[in-house]
Amino acid sequence: MGINRCSSLNRSGIASICVALTLSIAIMGCGGSDSSSEETLSESYSYQIPLSINDGWQVDHLSNQNVDEVLITQLMNNIENDVDQFRYINAVLIAKNGRLVLNEQFKNELDFTDQWANNQDLDLHILNSVSKSFASTLIGIAIDQQVISSTDLLVHDYFPHKQPIANWSDAKANITLQNWLTMRHGYQWDEWNVSYFDPENQNALMNNASDPMQFLLDQPLAEQPGSVFAYSTGVSFALGRLVERASGESLTNYMEEHLFDPLSITSYTYWSLDNTPHMGSALYLSTRDMAKLGQLFLDGGVWNGNQVISESWIEHSTVKRVDNDTWGYGYQWWMTEFSVGETVYETYYADGLGGQHIFVFPALNAVVAFNGDAYEDNERDQRSYRMILEDYILPSLIE
Repeated sequence: MGINRCSSLNRSGIASICVALTLSIAIMGCGGSDSSSEETLSESYSYQIPLSINDGWQVDHLSNQNVDEVLITQLMNNIENDVDQFRYINAVLIAKNGRLVLNEQFKNELDFTDQWANNQDLDLHILNSVSKSFASTLIGIAIDQQVISSTDLLVHDYFPHKQPIANWSDAKANITLQNWLTMRHGYQWDEWNVSYFDPENQNALMNNASDPMQFLLDQPLAEQPGSVFAYSTGVSFALGRLVERASGESLTNYMEEHLFDPLSITSYTYWSLDNTPHMGSALYLSTRDMAKLGQLFLDGGVWNGNQVISESWIEHSTVKRVDNDTWGYGYQWWMTEFSVGETVYETYYADGLGGQHIFVFPALNAVVAFNGDAYEDNERDQRSYRMILEDYILPSLIE
């Protein structure tokens, strides 16, 4: 299929730090740039149209899509000058009206996250929990193809080889695929109140278990399935395993044939857990390829004239099924709002630890993607994606 497959490693011993977002990351933080620093910036940035590399993206100049080049130039100068609130950003991408108009890369050397998959390609960036939105997409494709019947299926029916399952009950037997997709699985699971760098984090315990899938399924129930949101990277890993069980194919073969090949994604890698890509956090893609998922969803499941996934699945995926006032959650996609003046812009987005994001703004017909490397609290404090979006990118997109 012409795919340049990078080799993968089983990284279960370090997987605890290659996982999901926390809601306290800088996207939800506010903060302005240091105006005194901006006065002394070196204004070296010069905009260039993204390269046309026959990867499915149509490229165009910012001005042809009515994107404000002045604001984008100011943003890029702030990033290049390492201004506070603009730090730990590895890439910024903007697509408007289906055209790729900005793709700036700032990462210039491999880092510790690349070691997890033995990645040697600087263009490939770890996605962390952005991988979850790819997992959900594979579920949707499998349902479109009737490989999976519906989101109402009982998940344990696909894992009879894991029986007997500990803490079994009628409630556990009735956990559905929709419960997994919406993180309302019911399991006793908390991976947010212990650092992902701590081996006692529940996700780390699963990754280090001799049988990670059994570890997940054996968890006692804390809530009635379908009732309470509890973020679980383990459940997203299980979505990938369910696709394997339902399709009878390896996850990589299924993903390549039905998602990556149609999107002209020709290079990727991953770290593996239990001999399969960990769809909770382990994919590595270029920023251009990562953003294709956002464009696919924005365009109703169509990429370059090809219906890759049904529009109905996209509609179901991006409904706010969990509503927590400032954020919502659908099928492995988050929802929130940003404001520019008096106007509020709704977005659904994929979100990964360190600063990996795909934002879809339907009202602006735009996709915005970031990659970053802010893994510590003090690093996240030096970057505000909310400010960047509300003060620079979204105003630049408003015609």
